[in-house]
Amino acid sequence: MVPSEWEWKQLADIVKEKISYGIVQAGPHVSNGIPYIKSSDVRGDIEPCSLQRTSQEIHFKYRRSSVHPGDIVFSLRGNIGVSAIVPDSLPEANLTQGTARISVSNDQCNKFYYYQLATEKLLNRINALSKGSTFKEISLGELRKVKVLCAPLPEQKKIAQILSTWDKAITTTEQLLANSQQQKKALMQQLLTGKKRLLDNNGVRFSGEWKLKLIKEFFDVGSSKRVLQADWKSEGVPFYRTRELVSLSKNEPFRSEIFISNELFTELAEKYGAPIPGDFLVSGVGTLGISYQVKEGDRFYFKDGNVLWFKLKNGLYTNYFKYCFQSDFIQGQITAQASITTVGTYTIKNAKKTKFWYPASHEEQQKIAAVLSAADQEITVMQHKIDALKQEKKALMQQLLTGKRRVQIN
Repeated sequence: MVPSEWEWKQLADIVKEKISYGIVQAGPHVSNGIPYIKSSDVRGDIEPCSLQRTSQEIHFKYRRSSVHPGDIVFSLRGNIGVSAIVPDSLPEANLTQGTARISVSNDQCNKFYYYQLATEKLLNRINALSKGSTFKEISLGELRKVKVLCAPLPEQKKIAQILSTWDKAITTTEQLLANSQQQKKALMQQLLTGKKRLLDNNGVRFSGEWKLKLIKEFFDVGSSKRVLQADWKSEGVPFYRTRELVSLSKNEPFRSEIFISNELFTELAEKYGAPIPGDFLVSGVGTLGISYQVKEGDRFYFKDGNVLWFKLKNGLYTNYFKYCFQSDFIQGQITAQASITTVGTYTIKNAKKTKFWYPASHEEQQKIAAVLSAADQEITVMQHKIDALKQEKKALMQQLLTGKRRVQIN
């Protein structure tokens, strides 16, 4: 139930200037020119230093599509409905095609409507109004008629203030996450090349020699036995392709789409083998070099050709190799090898000759893996915190921006 003091209005009725679209076309960057905002720049916060610039002549020619601090920039096409507020650090800018300017009236709170436009219900409505077969876009006419819920100004400001506080908490945590990721990357560059040595169980720094080794010295590199599409099932043993492999590597939840029968899996496993703990699966097409370390309890088969299978032999602590494969040293080799192939693939032949730095001591391998695993855990905890903050903010928006939960005005 909407509070009696609240009312529905069209976007066209809450602006001080008619909602208009961008006109400037992206062109050569002019270092001393006027910034312009593309649809791809509208991702939450607008970073003035990252914007392209156009000449003064073009800017003044199309000045009627310019924006100023406080204006809401709205994406009309592509990622429709994504919006951002022009920051105070951007005194003047222009818009390219595919974006619109929403200049909220002075008797309204721009941030309140920025959050309104980000609600799931309103975004669904905007997407429903978008037209186009291959490239959807919402027209200015339809956008102007979109209805938003208007609260009294003091309540608008209070709600915007509360949600801004949540945004700051999310941004701060995201910055901490980015710092942790950078620290882990720097640590990998030091630890996985032997430049930084850890202490053994006796408190003595490791000193053994490191050598460059080939992957084929520790793994049999190949792929799976071909499974025909006619053998795909709607249930049974999961059958993974590159897309599922990427989700597995990122610990993302996903639902298996393709399966093979238990009988076929048993037959393949007995004749040709199946992935076991310690093995690695690596993407060889599409997103190259994504790896998944097979875990205890895993029971699946995978598509030949698209995915490489590293079958562990001996002499290597696999958790150590997991981080080696993520390192810039190996990923750089994969990129270089793929660039000289006609379709950009990471082949079995190239995988076998990929190199990594190897300390002979298993204890040192384990220590390095333990340090990087702890860094991973810290990153995971921070990512979960960000996800939780975003979910809580989303729930709060649904309550505050509909009047279901009222705020107290001082």
